[in-house]
Amino acid sequence: MKAVFFRIGSFSLINDVMWCELRAKMPDFDWQSVDVERDIVGADPALRLRATVEALLRYGKTIVANRQPPRDFFPRLPCVLRAVSDWSKQHVVASETAFTFQTQSLFDASAPGIPHFLYTDHTYLANRRYPMPKPSMAVPQAWRDMELRLYQNASTTFVSSGFARTSVIEDYGIAPDRVVTVHSGCNIELPDVVDFSSRKGNVILFVGVDWERKGGPELMHAFAKVRAAHPTAELWICGCDPGVVAEGVRVFGRVSREEMSGYFSQADVFCLPSRMDPSASVLAEAAGNGLPVVATPVGGNLERVVDGETGYLCDPNMLHERMISLLSDAPLRQRMGNAGRRLVLERFTWRQVAVRITENIRGKIT
Repeated sequence: MKAVFFRIGSFSLINDVMWCELRAKMPDFDWQSVDVERDIVGADPALRLRATVEALLRYGKTIVANRQPPRDFFPRLPCVLRAVSDWSKQHVVASETAFTFQTQSLFDASAPGIPHFLYTDHTYLANRRYPMPKPSMAVPQAWRDMELRLYQNASTTFVSSGFARTSVIEDYGIAPDRVVTVHSGCNIELPDVVDFSSRKGNVILFVGVDWERKGGPELMHAFAKVRAAHPTAELWICGCDPGVVAEGVRVFGRVSREEMSGYFSQADVFCLPSRMDPSASVLAEAAGNGLPVVATPVGGNLERVVDGETGYLCDPNMLHERMISLLSDAPLRQRMGNAGRRLVLERFTWRQVAVRITENIRGKIT
């Protein structure tokens, strides 16, 4: 029997790791991978043209401002959503298919009579649950209708945080036993051993592509106070180039996953004061590298940082105090770093996520 795995382009590193882990855990199925962007939209020139034009018309300003390709917005388009649903119904045969699986709730690839499973980190309506809401990009009603049908059609919706689980249950009316928190893993290789002796005690690391959503402006404000208390303190910014210039601030921009490991190994404290964050994998990656983490208590952060044990969860106006206390106390940094690493190795690896998903799927299809 076949297992059909649906993904969309290079939207997330989750795609590749989940594909590899699920196949390894369930080798008794004949796995088929379907890339929505390549195999459905890309295979139909007329659809691809229509989707490109519609994306430019609807989201042109954002595409230009963020220098994004139009294909990033294909999942928001009704024409693409219909094409995915039609393709699945036409090409996925119940007599040959044990189940279907998709990553992210950006389309509905379920087919009648076939168990369908979904792994996602967020929902559209969860945006209303953040204490500091940021206006989200409007999506067509057809997209919102699709998202509700997807959760209704899924045999199980796997989520990366309790925050997302609450939203699926309460905002979309899905029965609690059909929504399972399996967490998420790390997208970089963690070291076998953390060498705390090589760290200098003055580097704060920030990693994020979306500077404002990840709380970059709040971090800059806090770092000015940290720098006043610790004149040798440095703030390293990876993942973006926000154009900030200040004493002690070093901007590295986009870096590879391999390079990222080097920055983690040289830092002393990790800080990500996100305004909104469903389940930042980078928090687990930082903790897995033995860094105490300072973050805001939003979204999935509450499960990835244990306040007072692996780091601190605090409001933006407390960031500077938490970072100063950590830079001033090497034993505290090491104690929290070790505790965070244990938490990650116990709960936040893709192998463990795949085990939890596999157990549920087998229980539903046998």
